[in-house]
Amino acid sequence: MQGRERPRLPARNARNTRIMRVLVTGSGGHLGEALVRALTAMQHEVTGADIRSSPYTSDVGSIVDRQFVKRCMQGTQVVFHAAALHKPHVGTHSRREFVDVNITGTLNLLEEATTAGVSAFVFTSSTSVFGDALVPPQAAPAARIGEEVTAIPKKHLWCHQGNGGGSLPAVP
Repeated sequence: MQGRERPRLPARNARNTRIMRVLVTGSGGHLGEALVRALTAMQHEVTGADIRSSPYTSDVGSIVDRQFVKRCMQGTQVVFHAAALHKPHVGTHSRREFVDVNITGTLNLLEEATTAGVSAFVFTSSTSVFGDALVPPQAAPAARIGEEVTAIPKKHLWCHQGNGGGSLPAVP
C-alpha cells in the first residue's frame, strides 16, 4: 500500500497493555503515592498533583483552583482522584476548607475531566468509609480491610463535631 501510512497502534507496556496518560490527585498522600508508584511501575505516563511537593508530585497546586485542574487535565485519559481532607485534618482545617477541597475540588475535577474528554474517572475514598469495621479484633494490631469486609457505618465526623459540639443523626 504505497502512499498510505499504516494506522498507528497505541503504545504498549511490558505487560502488553495500552499505556495511559493518568492524573493522580493527592499524590503526596498515602493512597496517591501508592497509585503513582503502581501506575509508574506499570509504565503508564503519570502526572501527580498535590497541594504539597513530594517525590510523587509533578504538579503542585490545589484542586480548588479551577485553572490548575484544567492544566493538569490536558492530555489525560484516566483520573484517579485521591485528594481529600479527612479525619486527620479536623484539628487543622475549617469546615469551609473541607467543603472547598472535598466538594468544590471534586466538582472541578469532574467538570474539567468531562471537558477534556477523559475516558475514566476513579473516585477513591479513605478507609474511613469502613467505620467500625476498622476496629481491630482483640489483641490484633490492626484490622485487615479487603474485598470481603463489609462497612459498618459511623456517623460522619461533622455530625459529631461540626454542629457546635452537638450531634446530628446520620443514616448509614
